[in-house]
Amino acid sequence: MGKKLDVDGWTINDVMDSYTKNELFVDQRYQRKLVWSLDDKILFIDSLMKAFPIPNIMMAEYNGREGNTTYGIIDGLQRINSIISFMLGEFPISINGKTGYFDIKCATGTLDLYQEGKLSQRKPVLDRQICKEFRGYKLPIISTSHDAIIIDEIFKRLNSTGTKLSKHDLRQAGALNKFSQLVREISSTIRGGKTLHDIVTLEIMPEISLSNKGLDYGINIENVFWRRHGILTEDLLRKSRDEEIIAILLGAFLLDRPTSVISSSILDNLYDEKTENGKIADKKLQECFDNLKTLFIQVFNEIDLICDEAKTNISNMLFTDDRRKTDMFMVFFVTMLQVYFESKAIGDYKGFTDTVSNAKQLILGKLEEKKTVDYIAEINTVKLFTDLIASYLVNVETESKVARDVISRLNLSSTETRYTEYKIGLTYFNTPTRYRHNEGKINYRNISQMAKVATAMANIKRNPDSLGMIIVGVADNEKDYNDWSNHYKRNAYKYNSHRVVGIDAEADVHYKSVDCMMNAFKARIDKEPISNELKENLKSYEIVTIQKRSLIVITITAQSGQLYDGKKYIREGSDLKEVKN
Repeated sequence: MGKKLDVDGWTINDVMDSYTKNELFVDQRYQRKLVWSLDDKILFIDSLMKAFPIPNIMMAEYNGREGNTTYGIIDGLQRINSIISFMLGEFPISINGKTGYFDIKCATGTLDLYQEGKLSQRKPVLDRQICKEFRGYKLPIISTSHDAIIIDEIFKRLNSTGTKLSKHDLRQAGALNKFSQLVREISSTIRGGKTLHDIVTLEIMPEISLSNKGLDYGINIENVFWRRHGILTEDLLRKSRDEEIIAILLGAFLLDRPTSVISSSILDNLYDEKTENGKIADKKLQECFDNLKTLFIQVFNEIDLICDEAKTNISNMLFTDDRRKTDMFMVFFVTMLQVYFESKAIGDYKGFTDTVSNAKQLILGKLEEKKTVDYIAEINTVKLFTDLIASYLVNVETESKVARDVISRLNLSSTETRYTEYKIGLTYFNTPTRYRHNEGKINYRNISQMAKVATAMANIKRNPDSLGMIIVGVADNEKDYNDWSNHYKRNAYKYNSHRVVGIDAEADVHYKSVDCMMNAFKARIDKEPISNELKENLKSYEIVTIQKRSLIVITITAQSGQLYDGKKYIREGSDLKEVKN
């Protein structure tokens, strides 16, 4: 592809056509979440309706897999999303004193969706002529086929003035080294928007963005770790303060320094592998990238579990008031990081939380020995934390590669379901009175569904990094978890929207051991209408332990072309689709 930088006049109708054809993509290195409020969107659409000039939108042009041209949105995600969401009828606007929704029959893309039954017209409808003029508005779109380095430079210059991005957003956006990648992966995991790949379709963005007033995006901002624990305000979270905190914690760990000395300039250096600090971090991450990611995410998940067990949050447990919230959190995190780095874990949650809560004034005092938190105050506070919790810790075994893979999948966004199937267990439980005779027996429907899913997973395009996996012992919705918890009187470890319940409870209660239960599972698999190859695959499970809970993990390695009862299925998201020959 020849290098070019063209200013093209795309009409709004052209943009909607590209959207409906899945030709618009978002590279999350540049544009990672939707942040405009509903008022921002309405104001922008109003500007377009009045033909006001708007800033340039930048697209990177690529050759698609099927020979078509696709476009990555480099700058202008908020504007493009506002146009698409307005045309899809997600909000109305007021024009000349009348309020209404876009007439979906006025644009080819929305008309196609309407005729396919995927879109319905919301009322009242704006005047047809107004909608026609809107769809014909020419957007100032810059399309480029330059390489990534040039695109990075253009992007940074576009955002180097004004208040378009926070300092950390600008530092993170477009960065290509391992440090920036690790910050991005950990941050998106903790927010609940982690995807398998950095580049996603524009359609996915609302599902992995934080909710806003009047905008019901996929991630409820009040359920995000930083808000749930009262650490960051909504405004700071939207300005990526969470990513900056994670970058500081990672920088401190990799450079072996206290967080208090990780200044803004040191952070800048960590994003540039040509600097001394950048070289140190990059060299270490070449060796421990995945392990460090797992370690950090484990600590965040453990903090959630600590608070679940104590029915509190970090604010109540650690903070006496709003003073030094992020400083105290980072010191606590560093302490917990040290605990898990040394292969220890909390053995007595109640004793742990009671001790920390009762000592929070002492801890704050230690941190405030000077007006600014310096490395001596931080080291002393970490030592105090460590001494306080030492008696509540136990040694744990190092997690296996399969266990780390399971944890990685558990931490993905709920949109990433194609390669993973979760089952809460293998037996009937909490059955209605008239079916009580089935209680504790192998759930035949569940096993049949697993076999059918396995055929579909075997038939989808895959590589060694994206093999299908069935994980038993995980509740992927709150209702199933509540039913399980009420029945077995046990709690679970939480990863995003998933609850790791384990298979131990049902095995102990109904089969006396996991081995006995799995023998019954194998006997049922032999009766399924699938190939012998797939039967052996399903019976070749692994048992992994995550936070003292046993999971059954089945990795689908059978060859493509698998059938279930003579029918071929493929996996689309979490759904099964029959393929007609």
